[in-house]
Amino acid sequence: MDGSILGSLAGAGYFLTYQAVGMFLGFLLLKKEEKAVRILLGSVFGSVLLQWVPAVFSLGMGFNRASHITALIMTIVLFVCVPLYWQKKEGKGNMHLKKAQNGSVFSWREVWQENSYFLVILPVFLFFAAVLSTHTIPFAEDGSIHTGQATYGDMNMHLSFITSIAKQGIFPPEYSMLPGTKLSYPFLCDTVSSSIYLWGSSLRLAYVFPMLFAVCQVFFGVLIFAKEVLKSRTKAVIAWLFFFLNGGFGIYYFVKGASQDSSVFTRIFTEFYQTPTNYLDENIRWANIVVDMLLPQRATLFGWAVLIPALLVLYQAVLKKERKYFVVVAVLSGCLPMIHTHSFLAMAFVCAMWLIYSVRTELNKGWKSKESKIELWVLFGFFLMMCSLDLVRKGMEVPEQVYFAIALAGISAIGVICIVLTIRGLKNERSRELVLNWGILLGIVLLLALPQLFAWTFQQAQGEQFVRGYFNWANLNDTYLGFYVKNIGIVWILSIVALVFTRSRNYFLVSPSFFIWFVAELIVFQPNVYDNNKILYIGYLFLCFLSADYLVEIAGKFKNTASKGMIYAGVLFLSSISAILTMGREYVSDYQLYGKDEVAVCKYIEENTEEEDVILTDTRHNNGVVSLTGRNIVCGAGTFLYYHGLSFEQQQENVMEMYQNPTDLTLFDKYGVNYIFISSSERSNYGIVSEDAFLQYFEVAYRSGEAVLYRRK
Repeated sequence: MDGSILGSLAGAGYFLTYQAVGMFLGFLLLKKEEKAVRILLGSVFGSVLLQWVPAVFSLGMGFNRASHITALIMTIVLFVCVPLYWQKKEGKGNMHLKKAQNGSVFSWREVWQENSYFLVILPVFLFFAAVLSTHTIPFAEDGSIHTGQATYGDMNMHLSFITSIAKQGIFPPEYSMLPGTKLSYPFLCDTVSSSIYLWGSSLRLAYVFPMLFAVCQVFFGVLIFAKEVLKSRTKAVIAWLFFFLNGGFGIYYFVKGASQDSSVFTRIFTEFYQTPTNYLDENIRWANIVVDMLLPQRATLFGWAVLIPALLVLYQAVLKKERKYFVVVAVLSGCLPMIHTHSFLAMAFVCAMWLIYSVRTELNKGWKSKESKIELWVLFGFFLMMCSLDLVRKGMEVPEQVYFAIALAGISAIGVICIVLTIRGLKNERSRELVLNWGILLGIVLLLALPQLFAWTFQQAQGEQFVRGYFNWANLNDTYLGFYVKNIGIVWILSIVALVFTRSRNYFLVSPSFFIWFVAELIVFQPNVYDNNKILYIGYLFLCFLSADYLVEIAGKFKNTASKGMIYAGVLFLSSISAILTMGREYVSDYQLYGKDEVAVCKYIEENTEEEDVILTDTRHNNGVVSLTGRNIVCGAGTFLYYHGLSFEQQQENVMEMYQNPTDLTLFDKYGVNYIFISSSERSNYGIVSEDAFLQYFEVAYRSGEAVLYRRK
């Protein structure tokens, strides 16, 4: 896990080589776009290539250095040498060394001058980098490993994926915490780190390095997308702040409580998840995106790093009607299922609504006033239906099938509209080209995505706890509108008012938001209901755009600069104060993840055991053996396995039996156990008072303080 300097340089170099190839493609394919857009998309192309090309070669060769070297050679040949050859053949020379369309040579100074508003990203990025550093495998003076509040859970699971894929080389990968079971989780968000770790880098570098690039792709993606849509740097910056510093009125409960007990406010910085954006006692569930989504949830981070730039290109494709852009979006979208399935779903919802609006606009050649009223009535009907369902739910028990049927009816209606407009569009000469472009996008997405969906996603989602009807996501006891007013706050209020008074063109922009909200409020796509927020936040992104646009419009009615400043400051304070306090809590949070003795034993395991060895441990979630060594254990934490739709109860029972009866080797032989790990956790969980019985068939391989590793004789 410590790695070497040479290994770290090799791993980082391998990653950066793909980034360089991606930059080449970005400047090759998006010549008409601003330099910032080409840099952003180039970085995204590089990340996607690193996630997918080694994975393809690893299917036949195993996840090892040979497959990675082959993948890199083929990547350079196919995506650099071939394009350069065709350019030379056509007499165009080396594209990225030539002058841009405006006749000027590429200049970083010019990029900065054009995009100085990017400075808004810097403080939040530095915060993210600092917290990521302190939360990811930092060794304390005594040799233990600590982490923070947000990463205390999921990081253990991701570390187990990263280390086991790199160490064992099995591909497609299997669960090291449930050996023999195919890994059904979208694992490409972790293979990007495994590809770095494979070269001998430190585990810390392998985990952190690609996340820094991914969070930049998300941060810059949202800001550039907002700028492109809203045509204003001011609006873009406000929308960006709304999205990433998201927080509702949860602060109210702490201010109110502090008037009676000052410790209520200080609890934000001392208690586990007692923050203004995540306070279950008062039904505050709209977690802050930076610290509760991007920091701990790697699939969400890497999924959004592809999704949001892809939405930017899709927006350009719809407006410019360029087939090349549709192809770029299709390839990025088709690669999403095994990076982040929720992002793939979100892209499908956005595409459906933008197809309807783009084709209808092309057929009608502009918006008519009565059409705007139709959208307003649809919006009113949406809220009326949700509020009615909320009242019905509180008065009687509604079967899951009812919610699912309503959602299915809505999805079917959207599907029928898409088909009807597609047929009409094909018959109309003016819109035929646009419809064909959408058809090409769909064809490429299906070609790339269906193998992933059938091989992994659909198999995982067959359990009863997956796709099912459910109403109102995480709302426990509030009214429908009241829940969102206090959770999303001023942005929710602004967006609702803006939708009533907005210009017609904005319905195109925000239409995906309400389709996403409609589906995600009635269907749960995974065992953990709360995880529907991974889709809802993409709908929220469009509401942030709309709210920023409307806020600037309101402020523009005041000629006095001071008045405008007060409006902006007041709204931004209300929208971000809960988030800022939550981020402050994350910055100071500190919990021991793995004790010093456990870490010492893990280092011994990594250096002195075989990759295929199986180690018996308990099933706690912060299990250093499975997370740090890449070795298999008999059974991991149910908190991870249950939410992946896996059956683990038998293995969990067998773990207890083996600890309590180590002289019966039947189960040890069944699971191929070579080593037994015992620490204070195992002694406490399984009532181990004396370890003499273990010595009958096992011997002490290594001991560090209270932790001991037994090896089978």
